[in-house]
Amino acid sequence: MPSEKGTRRAFLATSIAGATGAALSARAQNSSQPAGDAVRLGIVGAGIRGLELMQAALNAGGRIVAVCDLYDGHFRRAQEIQPNTPTTRDYREVVGRNDIDAVIVATSDHWHAPVAIAAMHAGKDVYCEKPMSHTIPEALEMVRASRQTGRLVQVGSQSLSMESTAKGKQWLDAGEIGRVFMVQCSIYRPSAIGAWRYPVPPDASPQTVDWERFLGNAPKRPFDAQRFFRFRNWWDYGTGIAGDEYVHLLSRVHYLMGVQYPLSAVANGGIYKWDGDRDVPDIHNTLYDYGKFQVQVSANLVSNWEGGEIVRFMGDKGTIELTEEGARLLPYNPVEGYEYPLESWPKDTKDRFVAEHKNDPLADVGTAAQQPKREPVAFTQQREGTEDHFKNLFECVRSRQQPRENVEFGCGTAVACHMANASYRQSGKRVVWDREKQKLTAGA
Repeated sequence: MPSEKGTRRAFLATSIAGATGAALSARAQNSSQPAGDAVRLGIVGAGIRGLELMQAALNAGGRIVAVCDLYDGHFRRAQEIQPNTPTTRDYREVVGRNDIDAVIVATSDHWHAPVAIAAMHAGKDVYCEKPMSHTIPEALEMVRASRQTGRLVQVGSQSLSMESTAKGKQWLDAGEIGRVFMVQCSIYRPSAIGAWRYPVPPDASPQTVDWERFLGNAPKRPFDAQRFFRFRNWWDYGTGIAGDEYVHLLSRVHYLMGVQYPLSAVANGGIYKWDGDRDVPDIHNTLYDYGKFQVQVSANLVSNWEGGEIVRFMGDKGTIELTEEGARLLPYNPVEGYEYPLESWPKDTKDRFVAEHKNDPLADVGTAAQQPKREPVAFTQQREGTEDHFKNLFECVRSRQQPRENVEFGCGTAVACHMANASYRQSGKRVVWDREKQKLTAGA
């Protein structure tokens, strides 16, 4: 990988400078958005997720002004969604336009920060797909750029705009599950597509794909269509399971628990099934320490288990379970069953204990425990979250308030995901986040 202080930092600076010069006049023109006007959007990265975002933004009331991508087929598909949309292979032509209020960044991970930072310096707000950055220094640079320019960033973990997340937060804040000491997260995908083994278009070639532009700050290599269309499988362009999947789970954890960064992380895993076409793991498990509670993430791309993405907040009075479809409140009905240990006591001692605890609502001493039972509560959400995530951004573009998943929040989640990758790539060594120095250090 290129060094953080060398190639990548120089690349960021060059990318930003190239876009800023052409768009200085746009900053003043895009400083505010009249109430009721459709937010004008440019898309950089119109692949699988980018085209989904294009449709979601349109459904949410946005207006698509321009589309940038590096594969010609994606241009044709974008035109099928919205005919006559201007297209380009050069993202600088998008961020430099005066008729754009915000830029959707849905590129491969290693292009997220360069494009987002260039857009901010060009006076544009940003919707940036998760993970927010390819590295920790890039995430910190995005925070600095947002502060310096006053531009807004909505990170694209739409789980924060899910109705189920809001319901879980309501239950947690109301004390329904008491104090939380453990959060358990899981994501399982048994299929090849779930493991990012996407089909490669039959017309993929150096003529239809701008391979050199795609590489950017990544190591130079001959054209490889698999690396372009399956970029998540390689560290050079992606961030593995942590960057693609952990971020949804941990965003919910951070939001409900009111935290930003883990204290430490220990991870392990490996490539167990999908060898030969990746260098990121297909099984990746991590234990995070947040000080007052721990988070366990279990993730694999080789096995099936009913439930999909699940986050369980385990309190001393119950559990809140969040999924992609809804939420469940599972209250505990604690009863201390004393009969088993009392069998070892002589009768007079046992009788005395039973008499002293017969009115204890939690004590089962041969009589029915008297605590009222709380029943489980299920909540089914009606919307997936992405359109609501855009609506939240559009409101903030007009009001200049911070969006739901702003750059500061997104940075904390990105750091947590990068911590999992750092520990994994260091053979399971514990890594610690130094908040003052804003960098990772080796744990004991």
